Amino acid sequence: MSMTGMIEILQKQLNLYERLLVCEEEKKPLILANEVVKLNVLTQKEKLLTAQAEELETSRLLMTARHFKELGFRNRSGILSDLIKSVNHPEEKRQLMEMHESLICVLTRLKQINEENQMLIQQSLDFVNFSISLMVEDPNEDVTYQHPMSINGNKRNWYDSRA
Repeated sequence: MSMTGMIEILQKQLNLYERLLVCEEEKKPLILANEVVKLNVLTQKEKLLTAQAEELETSRLLMTARHFKELGFRNRSGILSDLIKSVNHPEEKRQLMEMHESLICVLTRLKQINEENQMLIQQSLDFVNFSISLMVEDPNEDVTYQHPMSINGNKRNWYDSRA
C-alpha cells in the first residue's frame, strides 16, 4: 500500500495543529487584557479547528487500520510509530518519520501554551473571587480578636450563620 494518502493526511493535520498553535498564542494577550469578546471569537475558531482535527484523526486511524489489515495484522493500534515500523519503502518511511517529528514538536508546544493559558485563566478567576470576597465582607466586623463573651456585655450566639 502506498503511503501517499497517509502523508497527505499527516500534512493536513500538521497544518491544522499549527493554526491551532497560532490561536493559542493569540489567546495569551487577550487573557491578560481581559478581552472577553475577542477571546470568545477565538475560542469559536478553535472549536472549528478542533472538529476538523478530529475528522482528520478519524481518517488517519481508518487508513492505518486498512494498512495493517492489508499486511495481515489484526487489532493493531493507530500509533504512528507502529505504522512507520511497518513501512518498507525508504522514501515513504523517511517522510513519515519527518511528519512524526514535526507533529510531536507542534503538539508539545500546543500543550505547553494551553497549560500556560489555563494557569492565567485560573489566576484571573482567583483574583475575581478574592475581589468579590473583599466586597462582600462585613466592614463592621472587627479584625482584632475579642473574647466571645465580652462583646458589649451580651452573650454571643455560638452558632455562626456565616459558616
